[in-house]
Amino acid sequence: MIATLFELKPSEFHRVAPLFASLPYGPSIPNSVIAGIGHGRIFANDLLRPTAALVYNNGACTLAGTADDPVFVERVCQWLLEFHGSDYFILYAFPQAWEAALDSTFGNSVRKRRRLDFDFDRAKFAGIERRESPMPAGYELRRIDEVLMQQIRDVANPYSRSYWRSAADFEQHGLGFCVLHQDAIVSMCYTAFAWNGHHDIDILTADGHRGQGLGTLVARAFIDHCVQHGLTPNWDCWSDNQHSAELARQLGFEVRVEVSTYHGVQS
Repeated sequence: MIATLFELKPSEFHRVAPLFASLPYGPSIPNSVIAGIGHGRIFANDLLRPTAALVYNNGACTLAGTADDPVFVERVCQWLLEFHGSDYFILYAFPQAWEAALDSTFGNSVRKRRRLDFDFDRAKFAGIERRESPMPAGYELRRIDEVLMQQIRDVANPYSRSYWRSAADFEQHGLGFCVLHQDAIVSMCYTAFAWNGHHDIDILTADGHRGQGLGTLVARAFIDHCVQHGLTPNWDCWSDNQHSAELARQLGFEVRVEVSTYHGVQS
């Protein structure tokens, strides 16, 4: 145990819930872990009465609370730079008061990058004229079940392992759609984080299969399912990812806020 950085047991996760109850964006990442849905770890500055905490989901992490403990900030940054369970991390920090301490402590060890957070406009989505091309010959759209998610975890996108403890957990709490070509998953859109009816999107199309509208097809199937079942799809991306931002707008999303994050990559 490192002084001022205490790891909570799952039965203690609820103690930090008030710190993450009113986040202005990205609430699904920490709250899915706190609720026991997502796969992650939680650290706080005090075991019984935490005023600051870090929720970590194998690379995706959120820092919240009162930014008045420089030793806690130092320990958090030190721990993140050890890259536990992942070769990268993306850190969100609330409120903005954390930034000065994080800037100073991280120094040049990480990149400070901007991300776009989008709101979903159901009316806009409903009014969008559907002009996408039909499914190309030899491709098949499928709902992602436990078996297909295991294939994604093993082959198509191993990074998906960081989001869910198991493919069975994904099937219970998440949703997704994929495109198969010769029995291989070549495009996918699925829940990365789920909480309180919100489903954060992870979307990927394999090299060699891009430029055919497959990403649009799987994303639209995902969003259609959310709309039909009263769920809310969430989209975010790097501010310089113009393709992702444009696809989001084509699917009924509008930029709500642009935020600073800390992006660490293991060398």
